[in-house]
Amino acid sequence: MAETLLRPGDELTATVTATKPFGVFVRADSGVDGLVRGARAEVGASIRIRVVEFDDVEHRFSAVAV
Repeated sequence: MAETLLRPGDELTATVTATKPFGVFVRADSGVDGLVRGARAEVGASIRIRVVEFDDVEHRFSAVAV
């Protein structure tokens, strides 16, 4: 499970799983889901992101597009 932990500042490519008016939901290659606020992309697209916060209890993260 330690390999799925993300840290603030980590940069990675994630796949968009859903779009919302406030941003996109993504899934990292490790299987962890996250939210990228303010981003715009189509479902299925790969986007480059930087992790802002990781919640190890809920196993999810927030990020910004880079």
